[in-house]
Amino acid sequence: MGCVSSSLSPRFLELADTSARLSRTRSRLEKQRLLVALLAEIPPADVPAAVGWLVGEPLSGPLGVGPAQLWALSKTAAPEVASLTLRDVESELDGATVDRVAALFAKLTSPERAFFTGALTGSLRQGSLGGVMLLAVAERSGLREADARRVVMLRGSIPAAAAALLGRDKDAAPPDAIELFHPIAPMLASPASSIAEATVGLTDTRVEWKIDGVRVQVHKKGARVAVYSRQRNDITEGCRPILDALRGLESDALVLDGEVVLVGPAGQARAFQDSFSAIASKASLGQGDRLRVYLFDCVHQNGRDLLDAPLAARLEALESVAPRELVVPAARVSTTEEAERFYADALAAGNEGVVVKDLSAAYGFGARGRAWQKVKEFATIDLVVLAAEWGSGRRKGFLSNLHLGARRDDGSFCMIGKTFKGLTDDMLRWQTARLDALATERANYVVHVKPELVVEIRFNDVQRSARYPGGIALRFARVVRYREDKAAADVEPLAALVARAPGVVRAEKRQLSLFGD
Repeated sequence: MGCVSSSLSPRFLELADTSARLSRTRSRLEKQRLLVALLAEIPPADVPAAVGWLVGEPLSGPLGVGPAQLWALSKTAAPEVASLTLRDVESELDGATVDRVAALFAKLTSPERAFFTGALTGSLRQGSLGGVMLLAVAERSGLREADARRVVMLRGSIPAAAAALLGRDKDAAPPDAIELFHPIAPMLASPASSIAEATVGLTDTRVEWKIDGVRVQVHKKGARVAVYSRQRNDITEGCRPILDALRGLESDALVLDGEVVLVGPAGQARAFQDSFSAIASKASLGQGDRLRVYLFDCVHQNGRDLLDAPLAARLEALESVAPRELVVPAARVSTTEEAERFYADALAAGNEGVVVKDLSAAYGFGARGRAWQKVKEFATIDLVVLAAEWGSGRRKGFLSNLHLGARRDDGSFCMIGKTFKGLTDDMLRWQTARLDALATERANYVVHVKPELVVEIRFNDVQRSARYPGGIALRFARVVRYREDKAAADVEPLAALVARAPGVVRAEKRQLSLFGD
């Protein structure tokens, strides 16, 4: 790592080199050390952008350029010598068009292009870096992890927290309260395999419908209402049909957590992508469809933050201001059997599952252990492995991320997704040897293989996707086991999967967007 003057913007290559070193490092402590050393050299003005690129959240926001176009640009001739600083790249991406991005690529070296594309497509192979970056920011700012995590929540993202703690305003006191119309980072649910697992040991428990809509955060002050997506994007205009109901909530100032979903004439929830599209298209709805909001938490009321209050108190605040029809259906349960019955009813009503919540838990950024746990219905199918990507971090040296294929009518195979989840160390070792023996082509970090190895995959549902040629993708795909007793000709037909996702569209160039939930 080269030394950077305190007043000079770092070279973009330096970030790319750091990213490459992170991908070769298994130890979280070593990753943290590398990040702390880099942050120490970057001038305050550049800290937010640098952190954004390294955690895969560039500050540039959406570009009118899709992954396929970026990868195609990566194959054009690249200069040998790096010439751009981080500020140069940020400047070029301000209002970027395809032509401007192409001109930028003409100046980026091959390592810089790989880093640029990886950050913008969510495919940086650095391991789970968000948590490590949070620790590095905490160390550089002299805060405890819990205090740094609080700043991340209040500022809404790790880059925004880095701006507050290490940027131009680093000498000011860290933010310690919610600011209306500045969305915070949401609390998330951890996965549980069953109701029994989610409820063990919990004595004061609430079970809620898990609605497959768009996660939202509602801010209200008087008659002004704003709605933000999980990525902190303002989606108020797309939520116009529900704004009057939100304005009518019986409180002057509120910050609420919830879900917006598109429902059909009979009240049934549409697929997530339909809800997403309805909001993105500024609520251009089909015949008989409507948007509705389900609220499930209140983190601020009339000048008082409720983040540290137990969920039971936050729900009292919510129910005091919101009519019952705007609050997510839920039940307070005392036994696993009661939770199981509620779960069955939630599935029968067309939901994807439930969220089990500890009523004594405070609200915190990210997945908070067993405070919130999601239980969803899953299915399993057999697919064929088409390729695999070399792993990073502790999986370095192993073929990890699997490219999964379904069978077309003509007997060929069509890629419908990727997954690296569910793989044990023993499975990683076995599949690396097995896939290496089946290799037909080795390109950069991807090994293409003969379509012979069958794998059983657990998944939540099938959704429309322009990323893959079949027009579909599996949600929450996870490896269960390998099925060497089955032939590739026996894997799931593509047509059967397409039938599970009505309205499938043909694959097109996918636009990068930071809007999605």
